[in-house]
Amino acid sequence: MINPELIAGMLFLPSMADNEAIEIVGVERFSEYTGYASSFRFSGDYVDKRSVDFLGRRKTRIVAIDALCSPRMKQYKPKYLIRETNKAFCGFLDQSKYSQYKRLFKMNSVQLNEGSSLPIKAKGESRTEEVRKSDEKSWRLEDCENYIGIATGNWGCGAFGGDPEVKTIIQWLAASQALRPFISYYTFGLEALQSLAQVTQWILLQKWNVGDLWNILIEYSSQKLRGEADVGFFAWLLPSLPK
Repeated sequence: MINPELIAGMLFLPSMADNEAIEIVGVERFSEYTGYASSFRFSGDYVDKRSVDFLGRRKTRIVAIDALCSPRMKQYKPKYLIRETNKAFCGFLDQSKYSQYKRLFKMNSVQLNEGSSLPIKAKGESRTEEVRKSDEKSWRLEDCENYIGIATGNWGCGAFGGDPEVKTIIQWLAASQALRPFISYYTFGLEALQSLAQVTQWILLQKWNVGDLWNILIEYSSQKLRGEADVGFFAWLLPSLPK
């Protein structure tokens, strides 16, 4: 709605397979807005002052990735956890970094959001948690042109009915595996994610890599399917959190 070129663009965008994403480059923003979902409102004109690339396109990239719709309990099955993680990975990876990904997949582990920070944004406030730096210095993207992270939010958790705690972790795993240096995560004040900053900080202190956190997520999901876990992922991982 705030980038009307995307409305016209939908006429040309195909239905996606589970291992596909669509990246739209250079769209211009025209509108200010307030609210989220049902409270979303137009609030005035917006002048997009982003710089342009050598083709005259604004340096904006919007990624379309379709989440599972109304997944209910099946979202905790390994098949669908893999589907969602692959879908997010397809959206977050940078095709121009193919050689780096090729090297990455020959290694045993990837650190969570290497060499940067994970800002957690809710209700307009930002709290930045330090993230452990990778020893693979050659993978760090030092120049500003390539130091591009992911701005995301409650993907697949509104009308689609996904578990916001699980989807947050899935996106973190996917962004880390895609070598994105950081995530700016917008919770929009969702109550289920009020402890997100505390949980991410605790996870980082454990010095887990992507595989470690994935295995933890699989264990939680298995317990959820068996009826042995009656709390969200965050409270299950950190029982000291308020229920």
